[in-house]
Amino acid sequence: MLFNTQDAEESGLAISDLMTALMALFLLGTLLAIEKRDFISQHIGNSQVISPQKYSKVEQVLYSHINGLAKQDNSLQWDQQRNTLTAWFKFDSGESMLSVQAKRTLNSICPKLIEMVKHKKIQIDKIIIRGHTDDGWSGKGNAFVGNMRVSYERAMNAMDHCLQSLDKEETAVATKFVAQGFSFSQKDNEITKGKEHLQRRVEILFKYKHETD
Repeated sequence: MLFNTQDAEESGLAISDLMTALMALFLLGTLLAIEKRDFISQHIGNSQVISPQKYSKVEQVLYSHINGLAKQDNSLQWDQQRNTLTAWFKFDSGESMLSVQAKRTLNSICPKLIEMVKHKKIQIDKIIIRGHTDDGWSGKGNAFVGNMRVSYERAMNAMDHCLQSLDKEETAVATKFVAQGFSFSQKDNEITKGKEHLQRRVEILFKYKHETD
């Protein structure tokens, strides 16, 4: 078989051109990937909660108070990134009544919550009190529906105790508080998984429009 020198040269040029084109595509793909990563990072960053350094003075006082309580009381957990305080009030299965200790804990938290709602520089959208249960059920009817009622009553009892110091006319403050029941739909997280006594809990979630001092 004869091998033509010119054919070899043309073949070499074709391979070289192909390699150049592939390298160009690789570089273009890399640049597009970097641009996409930066775009996503920027938008994720914009959607994240405000960093602690940007909290107003009132917020810092509130969160410092809550964090201090959580360190002293192992029934509390403060998640600063989610602005969520979790309280394990030792609810018995199927029960929603607050214990004496739970009321004491709320007595130390609620005045600060109300103060935050009333403060002019913090535009509170909502303070959401969420009730949760385990998936056990010994009552009548559907287990999820029955636990939904129990979880809602846990949230309502916590909210009712929290707002009992308000005058009847202070409806503007009261309307900022919301009670929600989740039954056992969110019973498990990194702490509560497999632990029924921890699944029975109340969470207090803070949502607000931020204004710095």
